[in-house]
This record gives sequence, C-alpha cells and structure tokens, in this order.
Amino acid sequence: MPPPASAVRPVVTEAPQGDTKARLLDAVVQIFAEQGFHATSMRAVTQLAGTSVSAANYHFGSKEELLRAALIQRAAPLNGLRLKALASAEAQTSPGPARVKAILEAFIVPLFELRTDPQHQEDSGRALAARLYVDPPELVKKMQQEVFGAVTAEFREALGRAVTGADREQLGLALELSFGVVVHLISGRFVWPDPRVDPSGTKRKKVVDSLVSFATAGLVALVCDEQQNPKKVGIRKK
Repeated sequence: MPPPASAVRPVVTEAPQGDTKARLLDAVVQIFAEQGFHATSMRAVTQLAGTSVSAANYHFGSKEELLRAALIQRAAPLNGLRLKALASAEAQTSPGPARVKAILEAFIVPLFELRTDPQHQEDSGRALAARLYVDPPELVKKMQQEVFGAVTAEFREALGRAVTGADREQLGLALELSFGVVVHLISGRFVWPDPRVDPSGTKRKKVVDSLVSFATAGLVALVCDEQQNPKKVGIRKK
C-alpha cells in the first residue's frame, strides 16, 4: 500500500541543480510512480523539484500535461531502440516462428537494456512500470496509448507479416499478455539473481532469454489455436 501523500517527500529547502523543466519532469515521474496519478499533487511535485506551483503551471499548464511530457520524454529512448531492433529482426529472418521470436525479442529486450544503463535506470524504475500497466486511471491509459501506441502497432503489423493468416485481435492480445509478464519481472515481484553472485549478468540474461522464448511459444500457440478453433478463445475469426 503506497504511503500517504504527506509522507512521500520532505519539503525541499534548497533548490536542486539543473534546469527547472527537467527537475519538474523528474519529480512528477518519481511521485507518480510512488503515489499514482490522483495522489500526485502539483505542490508535492514542485517541493521535490525545488520550484513553485506557478513555475510548473507556466511551463506545463497542468499536472496532466506535466506527466504527459515526462512520459513522452522517457518513452523516446525505449521506442527508438525497439524500432531499430524491429527493423533488424525483419531484415534478417524469414517468416515463421523464428521471425516471431526475433520480433518479440526486439519488443522485450530493449526495456531490459535500458534498465542496465546507468543513465536510464531510474527512468525505467519498477514502480513506474507497475503504475503505468496495473490498473491505471482512464486518463493515464490514454497517455500510455499516446506514448506507446504507435510503436506497439508497428510490432503488431510485423507479427502479422510473420504469421500467415494471423488475426489482428489475437496478435494484440498476445502482445498484451507478453508485456504483462515483462511488467511482472520489472515491477519488483520477481527476485532477480543478485549481481554480487552474477557479476557478468549471465543469469539475468538467461531470465530475459527465457521470457522471450516463453512469449514466442505463447503467441504461436494462441494464434494457431485461433486459426484452428476460433470460438475456443472467445474471439470470432474474421
């Protein structure tokens, strides 16, 4: 259970270093990740950022626009890595299960690459992933779609090219189920191998590789089941 809003951060008595807008973007993500959207107040954000509510309103206009700008900023590196990996996957593999695995790897692996990059570790924090994907309010769902929707659609189209006769709804469902497992792994519920006993990251890489294989098998099974028994999974074959 998240702490009450008053307990999130102490009042900042000294202005942090750096650009005011950048500090606000960092602060809103940090508090949103811990508290959720409705409990995130502009006053708490500005206290953490070491600035004023009037300054936040000047730069962003509202809490909604501040959070939207922060999510767009943090999604850009992930979206870029995913699209680059997707282009490589489609160029190097033939249609079929091998391409499905390559596409899902392009979708999943960049998130874990950013987690291990010191410049992006905080940006892709556990709590933020959980807040975005576990029962977010409608307004946050719309932001999530705005930030990630176009790239996710690219992957859905690529999977459609990789699996002959695949149903678009099933492919979308398969992607959502796959990302649900990803969120489970990064949101803190999964105990990762301790870096002290896995300094090379070999065991962590094996976990990610296993996730890709799991997602590939699930997608292929789901799509093939839909092609053979469309009524079984509750989605009518088109």
